Amino acid sequence: MPVRGPAAGGGRAGGWRLWSLLPLLLLPLLPEEAWPAAIRDEVALAWALLPALWTAGFAWAFARTLRPGREPLIARYTRFDPRRDPAECAGYARGLTLFWAVALGLVSVVEFLALWAGFDLGLWPEAAILALFLGEHVVRSIRFPSGGIAWPTQTLAAILRAERAHHG
Repeated sequence: MPVRGPAAGGGRAGGWRLWSLLPLLLLPLLPEEAWPAAIRDEVALAWALLPALWTAGFAWAFARTLRPGREPLIARYTRFDPRRDPAECAGYARGLTLFWAVALGLVSVVEFLALWAGFDLGLWPEAAILALFLGEHVVRSIRFPSGGIAWPTQTLAAILRAERAHHG
């Protein structure tokens, strides 16, 4: 009987799967007292840095698709939105990908600076990103009226379809 799955070398990167990161997702649930006293300060710093690192990672994910010969991230997502014409939206998609790379990069810098200055931003970075995301849908609805109203749920569905097609 043939062996399937990671043991047979199937899957990605020698059988590595995204679900193998599940233990990392559970780490924030550990109470502070569960960490060894010698590293509690480092753990607290790591968790404080996480939002800025996360935002910087998203900025990089957008920016790296703007290199010559690459398809901009938003253009790839547009191909999976049945209400949008990828050819009509090509320039807009490239500009929007650049916009998100810059906006997320700036939010990341603000988060790093606030952490360095000891200032708690609360949920302001997330609120700003959400407002930009929703505002872009208004702009897209006006700029491309033939596609109808651009709903965030349609965008999220297109992103999921694109990521499934890309990652399997």
